[in-house]
Amino acid sequence: MGETTERIRSSGGQAFAISTDGPKLTALCDGYLDLDLSRFPAVVRGVGDGLAAADGQDLDDLCVSVNCFLIEAPGRLCLIDAGDGSRRGASLGHLRRALKAAGYEAGDVTDLLMTHLHGDHAAGLVEAGRPIFPNADLHVSAEEHRFWNTPEEHDPVQATQTPLALAALDAYRERTCLFEPGGEILPGVRTTALPGHTPGQVGYRIGNEKPVLVSADVLHMPALQVARPEWGFLFDVDGALALRTRLALLEEIAATGMRIAGAHIPFPGTIRVGRRDGGLVFETAVD
Repeated sequence: MGETTERIRSSGGQAFAISTDGPKLTALCDGYLDLDLSRFPAVVRGVGDGLAAADGQDLDDLCVSVNCFLIEAPGRLCLIDAGDGSRRGASLGHLRRALKAAGYEAGDVTDLLMTHLHGDHAAGLVEAGRPIFPNADLHVSAEEHRFWNTPEEHDPVQATQTPLALAALDAYRERTCLFEPGGEILPGVRTTALPGHTPGQVGYRIGNEKPVLVSADVLHMPALQVARPEWGFLFDVDGALALRTRLALLEEIAATGMRIAGAHIPFPGTIRVGRRDGGLVFETAVD
């Protein structure tokens, strides 16, 4: 087992502080998800194997972290995404343990800031049909809300996620807040549209001079997709748009030095991207 794979599989329930010049930000690990390489249908074996091995991973033993992020602001405790819950076994469902490691309980969360509503982000909102975070408002982009409430638009891949998204929306229906991306959702936190993986996917930028952009599922595996951004993910609703979003974000962070955090970037889930020998490279960067 490679070093990065070992870290991914041992991080469930952990909390890790990430420095910003805005509200306090903490990465929380819900666990990990084993993946078959078919989830990356465009990967070229050999090339992909070398990229994965350089990052301590193995395409024949593939897994990704499932991360969430906690923002502590005056009078507010905001959770970005809620993981996958325990529906798929013991490798997942450790978010509440990670939240406790950060010093909090589920009832302390005041706001749930959703990047999108695929199951590995939204299934952890609900248990036996009831909200796990009973005192929290659910914030969802208006386009994401529209998409999941229009199941006739869902192809067979997305249809596997429809019941999970709708269960989450139903559990929080009295506390759901819709927004258009581009504004400040709380002091020091701005929303940005990141469409493609889902039509209404958004990111959350925390801080100003030393920001982190929680970038949802723009990247599922940096070891592959930083060097080869054209290698999309099976669950991208619009693969061409997801690629344009990924390319634009990679160009921006390579030019500015801004760090990005992601749900599936190896825990603690934060990287910086730069240029070397005419290509893009990345490194873990929590500060």
